[in-house]
Amino acid sequence: MTAQPTRTGFRNKVRGIAVFLGGVRECAAAAEAGRRPSRSALNAAGIDADAYYSINR
Repeated sequence: MTAQPTRTGFRNKVRGIAVFLGGVRECAAAAEAGRRPSRSALNAAGIDADAYYSINR
């Protein structure tokens, strides 16, 4: 028999989605303003910050 999902599991998933979307929003806002996004925003969006910052324009 499988265990029933807990509320904390659901809350953690919703929180993870919110963190991801916040990172994406911050990265998009930085790109529109001609700035580089913060490392925390890149990591939240699932982008390797070291790889991003190694790109030369």
